[in-house]
This record gives sequence, C-alpha cells and structure tokens, in this order.
Amino acid sequence: MQVETIKYGVVGFSKNQFDKKAAYQLVDKLFEDLKSEHPHQFIEIVSGYTNSGIPKIAYELADKHGFITVGYSAKQALKVRSGVYPVKKVILKGELFGDESTDFINYIDRLIRVGGGPQSRKETEMFRLKHQKNDLDKLLLEYEVAWYG
Repeated sequence: MQVETIKYGVVGFSKNQFDKKAAYQLVDKLFEDLKSEHPHQFIEIVSGYTNSGIPKIAYELADKHGFITVGYSAKQALKVRSGVYPVKKVILKGELFGDESTDFINYIDRLIRVGGGPQSRKETEMFRLKHQKNDLDKLLLEYEVAWYG
C-alpha cells in the first residue's frame, strides 16, 4: 500500500514584528489537528524557506510533529539576513520573492495563512481563485494575529 502525501502551504508574516506566541500556539494546535485528520498520509509543510516569521514557526512545529518540511521560494531567500531553515526538501523558482508564487500555489493541496503582508495575501487570493469551485472551507484556513510593525 502506497502512502499518499498531502501538501499544506503555510504563508504569513515573514518579519518578526507580530505576536509570535499567539501564532506559535495557533499553528501548534492546527498541526496537532492535521495529524488526526490525516492519520494515514505523509504531511508536507511547505513555506517560504526563510528562518524567520511564520515560515520559521511552521518549520519548527512541522519538525516537532514529524512532518516533512519543504522550502519553496525564489533564489532571493538565499540572501536574507535570517538565513534559511534546514528543511528536508528545497524548491527554488525564479530570482525575486513572488516569482515562485504561481508554482507554489500549483504545488500545494491546501493553504494556511497566519497574518501576512502583500505577498501572503496575494498567494491566498491566487489559491482561492484556483479552488473557487471546491469546498474552500476545507482547503483554506485563514487566521489573524497582532502585527506590531
């Protein structure tokens, strides 16, 4: 029997000026629920590869819960001050942040947004448009946390 993989994209604040404690607790609970929801599937957590903000929280918690971590970004991620998270799989598309957005949306099965700026919200809208004929309540989860910037 082959085990299927479900891919959850996680987008949100990439800078650290937000309520990290609230975001951490929220994502931890979400990931706990994912384990129950998909007991016989591998779970990939796919985020922006950088070692800061929501991507860092998503990757740390993915490691805690035994999920596969995937860094999906443009080559610009290799030049950020925070560095990149040591993910299990790396996919680089394009040169600048945003160049990868279309491919990222096509790669993932579901999307989780925790806060976020223009790129996160643009990718969320792209996902929404791609899946508008499906049951978005199951495919797209959106949450807000306080922004301090």
